[in-house]
Amino acid sequence: MPQLEFTWWIINFFLIWVSVLIVIPLLLNSLPPNSASQSSSLTINKTTTNWQWL
Repeated sequence: MPQLEFTWWIINFFLIWVSVLIVIPLLLNSLPPNSASQSSSLTINKTTTNWQWL
């Protein structure tokens, strides 16, 4: 049975690395739009309100 355990070890090893290699690019691709939207939100339009006292 050691061969079966080694086979499962190899399968698990490749599954983990394939999932890691899929997740990392997805995370890296999702980060720049967030940072770009944050940098574009730095331009704030300030408006004033004229209060009228009754």
